[in-house]
Amino acid sequence: MLGGINNELFFQGLGGFFALAIVILILKWAFPNKKDPVAKAERKALKVSLRQLRRR
Repeated sequence: MLGGINNELFFQGLGGFFALAIVILILKWAFPNKKDPVAKAERKALKVSLRQLRRR
């Protein structure tokens, strides 16, 4: 009986490890890196448009 419980805990921990790895990959994909040139250009364009709106 005790051996079955240990196996269940082992597999639960292993599953949690893989679930955490998948969550990390999803977050890395969802949020762009600050060094990303495309995202940097988008941020710069937003700043320029905000400045133009404030001047009006």
